[in-house]
Amino acid sequence: MFYGSDDHAGAAGNILSLVASCKLHDLDPELYLSEIIRIVPYWPRDRYLELAPKYWRATRARLIPKELELPLGPITVPATPPKEQPTPD
Repeated sequence: MFYGSDDHAGAAGNILSLVASCKLHDLDPELYLSEIIRIVPYWPRDRYLELAPKYWRATRARLIPKELELPLGPITVPATPPKEQPTPD
């Protein structure tokens, strides 16, 4: 495929990987990306993994729904979720 440059091809690959991950985790890619773009400016850098498609449902459940519905404005970042306890085998 022709993307014009290696940078454009890399960016397209990143987006396509996110879309594929959304589909793998039964998320609507368009809704996921729009919500993530809205939240990322307010989210702590050391907690970006919580925004991955694999963890998005749990993270979204901890957000304030009315804030998420607004087109612009700050988002209240919830507390760090508790660590999952290992399950005995």
